[in-house]
Amino acid sequence: MSLYKYNRRKFLTLTAAPLFASACGFTPIYSAGSAAEEMHDRIALGTFTGLDGFQMREQLETRLGVATAATHRLDVVLSVDSEGLAVTQDGSITRYNLSGEALFTVTQLGGGVVFTDTVSAFTAYNATASAYATRIAERDANRRMAVTIADRIVTRMAISAEDWLT
Repeated sequence: MSLYKYNRRKFLTLTAAPLFASACGFTPIYSAGSAAEEMHDRIALGTFTGLDGFQMREQLETRLGVATAATHRLDVVLSVDSEGLAVTQDGSITRYNLSGEALFTVTQLGGGVVFTDTVSAFTAYNATASAYATRIAERDANRRMAVTIADRIVTRMAISAEDWLT
């Protein structure tokens, strides 16, 4: 009997949750006809340098699409810093922290800057006795950081798209 009451309560809670969310004015960011949805295929990407820039560009194209009818341009300035974190008694570094910060600007084509912001991300990787394994770990950490920063850029743009996307 108590299992029935628990499942019934769970069912009613899950059924009523969308009603409560809509009552407070919540609307999904990528709902049909939203400004965030209209960003897709309308944002041209500026130039990116280095492997981190390439990986970030790939993720941005995945999330924003390739601009076929661009109305805006996104420019990103990325800075990455690596810091040794764990040091053994003999002075060898066994763990590195990578931190990245991206200043991004959305410019309306034929107009001026309409949105600018900064996002950051960090990740870490371990150094091993094998130089090859350490290099692969470092490249993977850089890729994770670039993808995370790209996702955060798109999220910030989507949240504010209603204000600047015309």
